Amino acid sequence: MADSRTSYYLPLLVVLSTYFIASKYVFDKVNSESGIIIDELFHLPQGQLYCNRNFTYWDPKITTLPGLYIVSSALVGPYFDCTVYNLRFVNLLASCINLLLFSSILKYVYFNDNLKIVLQALSLALLPPLYFFSYVYYSDTLSITFLLAFSRLCLTNRYKFLMFIFGAFSILMRQTNIAWIAMVFGHKFLDIFIKSSRVFGNVYITNIKLSKTSLIAQDVDSSKVKRYYDLGDVFQAMKYHLGTYFRTFFKFLIYQDFVTLLTHCILLISFVVFVYINGSIVVGDKKAHEATLHLPQLFYFSLFYGFFGLPYALAKLGSTLKLIFSQKLRVFLLIIVCLVIVHFNTITHPYLLADNRHFTFYIWNRWFGKYEFAKYATVPVYVFLFYSLYDNLRDQNCISFLLPYSVSTILVLALQKLIEVRYFLVPYIILRLRFVRPSYKIVIFEFLWYVLINVAAFHVFFSRAVYWKDFDDAQRIIW
Repeated sequence: MADSRTSYYLPLLVVLSTYFIASKYVFDKVNSESGIIIDELFHLPQGQLYCNRNFTYWDPKITTLPGLYIVSSALVGPYFDCTVYNLRFVNLLASCINLLLFSSILKYVYFNDNLKIVLQALSLALLPPLYFFSYVYYSDTLSITFLLAFSRLCLTNRYKFLMFIFGAFSILMRQTNIAWIAMVFGHKFLDIFIKSSRVFGNVYITNIKLSKTSLIAQDVDSSKVKRYYDLGDVFQAMKYHLGTYFRTFFKFLIYQDFVTLLTHCILLISFVVFVYINGSIVVGDKKAHEATLHLPQLFYFSLFYGFFGLPYALAKLGSTLKLIFSQKLRVFLLIIVCLVIVHFNTITHPYLLADNRHFTFYIWNRWFGKYEFAKYATVPVYVFLFYSLYDNLRDQNCISFLLPYSVSTILVLALQKLIEVRYFLVPYIILRLRFVRPSYKIVIFEFLWYVLINVAAFHVFFSRAVYWKDFDDAQRIIW
């Protein structure tokens, strides 16, 4: 046991120390060579006000809740000067905590192979858009910190009060995080919903006196109870529970699960009350972020997966192509549906066309916006990547996860008019944590791939300047 702990904690300590030292060097360079970076124009003054215990003023241009500023006021205000450097440093510390949380979650899922777990945690911390925002005063890094902490507690159903606190603060960081809390709730509920129908509705074992914690309830009965369920199982469970008036659902529901679901319900209901009182999910500048049906956002997310998940897409290339050719009619119909969606529902936000400080500006204007055929020509790529993503998930994920995840992803992405790389971070990280256990080859490929992208991104950031009339300092190109 001691050797096992040493083989895990020693590499983790070495990797974390190296990560912090290298990141601190880049952090100092970012702070010495760049002024205010885009939305920091709003975040930094607000953060400094909170840091100095002024909680009365609110910049109407800010659309997120004050979680970032509250944390800053707690970590910086009492101990350090409320400088730009110190406020940004909060996110650098959060990125180190993220590395530890990634490792803890992977350790819980994989149990052993400690070195591989630590290397994967490092790669996830280095996920280029996430890694970059560890250097600026945005809410994304801390948002993911609280979501990861919330998710880690949900895995063990322990420390309900802390679960509530982390869940609440994840919402205070970004309101859209409520969708991921709803996803965890839906996953837990559906899991109990299906399993209870399988256990108590199984004709082979209904006459057996069954304990809630019995082995049968833990998926060992091969006749009816299975590890992964599909959509058909959801309908069968619904039919069963409606017929029994949900009595057996509560028989299967243990106290720990009940309290966990209740904690989620309190968070969800509280958020509904907030939206009712506020009149919108957005605070501040509501007009700039009105909910708009924008289904191609799901297609752009597939491109995000294809680029940052390249090692996994390539590893499954052969089986993905076989899957596609075995479902030619479905693929053809999916292409038709996607073509219809991009024709009638492609939306271009004015910010996308005007703000040349983001990589998305150049991608859009040099492909989608430049050629009329581009949005149609990219459809086969979307379809291939959807199949690739499914291929990486299908063997180890149940409908109890896939259904709530799909609904939450649609709510978070398909109602956003503006294309922002940051919006894809959480849905991608969730999937990445649920991919099949990778080989060392894939893990090393992923690490080197992210290092290469980060080097290129920071090279552009430091070497290419953009000048705006509204800013005295040179502006930089970011994700």
